[in-house]
Amino acid sequence: MPTLPADLTAALTAPLAGLDAELAARFPGDPGTAQPVHTCYVPADQVTVTVAEDWAAAARAAFDAHAGEPSDLAAATGVPAILAGRVHAHVRRVLAGSPVADLRVDLEDGYGVRANAEEDAHAVASAEALRAAAAAGRLPASYGLRPKSLDAAVRDRGLRSLDRFLTALAAGGSAAAPPGLVITLPKVSAPQQVSVFGAVLAELEGRLGLAPVPLEVQVETPAAVLALPAVVAAGRPRLTGLHVGTYDYSAALGISAEHQAGDHPSVELATALMQLAAAGTGIRVADGSCNLLPVGDRAAVHAAWLRHAELIRRAWRRGLYQGWDLHPAQLVSRHATVASCLLTGLPTALARLSRWAGTGTAAATGPVATAGPVADEPATARALAGHLRRALDVGLLDDADLAATDLTRGTIIAAALLPPGTHRPSG
Repeated sequence: MPTLPADLTAALTAPLAGLDAELAARFPGDPGTAQPVHTCYVPADQVTVTVAEDWAAAARAAFDAHAGEPSDLAAATGVPAILAGRVHAHVRRVLAGSPVADLRVDLEDGYGVRANAEEDAHAVASAEALRAAAAAGRLPASYGLRPKSLDAAVRDRGLRSLDRFLTALAAGGSAAAPPGLVITLPKVSAPQQVSVFGAVLAELEGRLGLAPVPLEVQVETPAAVLALPAVVAAGRPRLTGLHVGTYDYSAALGISAEHQAGDHPSVELATALMQLAAAGTGIRVADGSCNLLPVGDRAAVHAAWLRHAELIRRAWRRGLYQGWDLHPAQLVSRHATVASCLLTGLPTALARLSRWAGTGTAAATGPVATAGPVADEPATARALAGHLRRALDVGLLDDADLAATDLTRGTIIAAALLPPGTHRPSG
């Protein structure tokens, strides 16, 4: 017989009802969609109907010239020798298909300051190229625009380009943009800029007949880092991503060019704070770029690939599964390092999640499954399932691999989306 009657417990906890609803709204959890492993930034004047295919072709040329053998790729990217053959085959397969997962037309730093008429023309032409690419089946699953910021000096120019880009994208008879559109707002200094930008987007959406456009915020000022919770609140519900601006942020802190990089402690502190602000909200956090480009002779290309791979590998250890690529040849080191990170933990993740989901221990006797050497619980099961989901997303795991386990795609997805307090997925 319990000491507290049920009606008394209900009365005591009644004040939490409003909080429950608030927490559910603020922390809806992972959206369950695939996160691209990168965002490729292309200056607006270089965007054509075949831009994604052109990047793929250039990446294949770099791969063939400088990573023709598995040992070449392993040496250039730090891939363990035991994985070299499988990673090499994976990269070749990806580069032969659609290696650009997310494309961003850049009208900001990568584009620079141009005459108004020139930027107007490039904003329209790039949108028309993307619409034509979509009609031809050549558009990446995710794409969009980075206009100039809402800083006073460039605000009007940025909004003018945003207007022209979206207007051109929504033209052509369907009055709707191709699916996958995202807008990136750079150099945010205050939450009010995010809310105002959202209001501008809403007005354009209404006038153009567009569905709500997802928004990413670039976190590249100290003020934005200090205001991250308010930035997130100002961006809801359209905010889907926080991307660190490595070089603007580190420069703002007075860090010399020699030490500007994604693995600088100050930049890593910023991304850690971004992860805290985004945790549980469904907002994804992305790492920045590597400005050491793989150009020149074989030694120079290998050195750039190795540095890029080091930054990607470190980011993955920190839970940052997306970064920026600035050059087509970076697709080689990106996909090689992603494959290496996923393959390294794949057998263990399969065994542990299969054991946790299949033994019934979690549901029968409590949250911890101890049928193997590791005591797993819902939190570790979510992490294991997240690893497997990413492997499924990039084609390193398939149904044939799962057939040898007790797992299915449904089981993996359910485990990856387990809310706190849940034991194990059913089915």
